[in-house]
Amino acid sequence: MESQEDIGRISKKYSLNPSAVGNILHQKTVRNVRKYHSRIVNKAPALVRSWKRGDTILKLASKNNFPPVLLASIMLKEMGYKSKTVVKNPDVLEDKRLRYELIKAIEVDFCFSPRAHSVQSGQGRMGEDLIHEWLEHCDLEFITESDMSKEPNTKTPDFLLSELYKVDGIDVRWIESKAVFADEKEHNRYQLKQFSFYEDLYGPGMVVYWYGFLDTLVPNNYLITDYTFFEVMGYDVDKLINRTLTW
Repeated sequence: MESQEDIGRISKKYSLNPSAVGNILHQKTVRNVRKYHSRIVNKAPALVRSWKRGDTILKLASKNNFPPVLLASIMLKEMGYKSKTVVKNPDVLEDKRLRYELIKAIEVDFCFSPRAHSVQSGQGRMGEDLIHEWLEHCDLEFITESDMSKEPNTKTPDFLLSELYKVDGIDVRWIESKAVFADEKEHNRYQLKQFSFYEDLYGPGMVVYWYGFLDTLVPNNYLITDYTFFEVMGYDVDKLINRTLTW
């Protein structure tokens, strides 16, 4: 799977949710960026020279297999612009060609454009809202990550229950919501950066990978579940599960 055009084909072929397939493509793109970002930054002078010779930003992005908005940001910085400001508001560019090509890059980048970030943030909020609704329905006392940010501990889960609560026979004290599909690499990254700290601080917990997870994942002292946990209880998960990064 290399591009957005593959999402529908793969979803149909393997009877998978298009949102989950889109999420996997997003992960693949992000991992590619982590791997090659420094290499692209080092090529910035050559990229700008190619652009001045007539290559478009989209052509250079395709040639380097790199997200158009990120490539444009690197080039803008090389040209002396404040890239974050310009990407948010391309109209500040006086160069008509550069402005036009940046707008086109923003339109097609499903991973790093302002619109893509908005969709991703919306997915995260919807997942947390569903958990919030469930906890209130269960009449459980809890505090959220925003409440805990006032505390000295820097590692804070999305929800911390006031006492243990059994979910599918497993004690749960904290809950973390992830609007992603989790394979081993994704799960291990979260385990190292977040879950292990939650376990040390609060004990057993629960992780919700809304778009599913590989059944080969091995959790530590916590439960792993997905959208079906809430779906079977009658919660409306369609808006989240069917919200895609495609346009």
